[in-house]
Amino acid sequence: MTFTLQQKQLLRVDEAARILNVSRWTVYRWVEDGRLGGTRLGAGSLRIFSNSVAALIDQHCVGISFGSLAGQEADLPRKVQKPVVPHVIGRDKIRPRPRAAV
Repeated sequence: MTFTLQQKQLLRVDEAARILNVSRWTVYRWVEDGRLGGTRLGAGSLRIFSNSVAALIDQHCVGISFGSLAGQEADLPRKVQKPVVPHVIGRDKIRPRPRAAV
């Protein structure tokens, strides 16, 4: 089943995990930490807001963004700064990669 984030407002945890390329447990932890927005439906069913997934992706994009995944237009920056490329240290811990001396 193919869909875009604009077509679906609520995502199951496994759908959000697949889109973000992380584990289901990381999605649960990010909701608890406030990095992702979600809501509980019933006793134990958690749903993730698709706009929070799109915002998280947009927030961590590298380079110039010509528009968000949620369909909102983004203003182009006046000055393009050299992006900081993240790399993974350990399990699910992202730290900025040190810039090379020029």
